Amino acid sequence: MGMLFEVASRIARSPLDAPLRWLAGRLTRYTDIADNLNNCDFATNGEGFVMRQGAPHWTVAFDVGANMGDWARDVVRANPACRVHSFEASPSTYEMLRERVGHLPTVTLHAMGAGAEEGELNFHDEGRGSVLSSFVTRDQTGAHRGDRVVPVRVRPLDAVREELGLDRVDFIKVDTEGYELPVLRGLAKTLAARAVDCVQFEYGGTWLDAGSRLLDAVGLLEGHGYMIHRLMPDRVQRFGYNAERDEHFKYSNFLAVHDPSVFDRWGIPSS
Repeated sequence: MGMLFEVASRIARSPLDAPLRWLAGRLTRYTDIADNLNNCDFATNGEGFVMRQGAPHWTVAFDVGANMGDWARDVVRANPACRVHSFEASPSTYEMLRERVGHLPTVTLHAMGAGAEEGELNFHDEGRGSVLSSFVTRDQTGAHRGDRVVPVRVRPLDAVREELGLDRVDFIKVDTEGYELPVLRGLAKTLAARAVDCVQFEYGGTWLDAGSRLLDAVGLLEGHGYMIHRLMPDRVQRFGYNAERDEHFKYSNFLAVHDPSVFDRWGIPSS
């Protein structure tokens, strides 16, 4: 290690430094693409693939952080019989959600946030349709643009599921801009009862603002017997957490299942 450090120090002071740094940047970009990191495109990052494959088999799905309802609309197109419960905390975006999918008979809208406990929290509302709105203050990454803070009701999904009289849910999608971990904590009873087949949650730079760690989500889900998979463009990949490798806060999606055979039933390759 000492010799390697000495060689690197000499190269850093030589004309080779610039081209090597350029190459390192390209290699980082390559590994991000290969590992499906920092790809927010629904059509290519695997989110659309999982929805298209899975939705025809679903009876009930939860869309937490529904935004304008694109996901709910696509699920119903793939399976008109699937009942979708869409949760949107932003008051301004909720109106767009209602306008776009409120007429669909199998879609139920919930003007509220999901979290670990019942209550009311300050919500940073970036405006109609914004994907940056969140319960999380974006101080570290500076993503907010002069947002409007409004009080919003928050409920655990455990309580909502019980109130709706649902014995089980096929799929829960969680996209709450850094507030994913409290949402997952509000699912503890559902997870303990194995009453949800698959939970998909987003991870990324917003978790840095929230002070959350992927380790905490993995521990919660695995503690209830769920196995974690990383979402790839056309498959899912079994995931084993490693702090040095995985706590990078790069955008990615994970799926947790208590029975991996669900992927076979949905026609989703796994590795």
